[in-house]
Amino acid sequence: MNWISVLCGQSAMLMFVAASHRGNRVFWHDRLTAARRRILKSCAAVVLLFSLALQTLSDGTVILNMIEWILLAGPEIMIATLACSLRERLARP
Repeated sequence: MNWISVLCGQSAMLMFVAASHRGNRVFWHDRLTAARRRILKSCAAVVLLFSLALQTLSDGTVILNMIEWILLAGPEIMIATLACSLRERLARP
């Protein structure tokens, strides 16, 4: 497993969460326009593809590396969602 791939995947998931409707409200206080949210989502997709490329090029079998990348997506999504929830909870009085 390539740790740079994991960091890229996690940052991509955080960008996806920040570009969502809820993330726009929590992180940006509804200041992101639809065009800016699309740009942020596009950047997140590029970083996610870069993560996949790094993972498939790491040592080992390509198929096993891709399966590992897919299995790592679940915890990355959960961590990003928990970060959004924690930020939302801290913002409330």
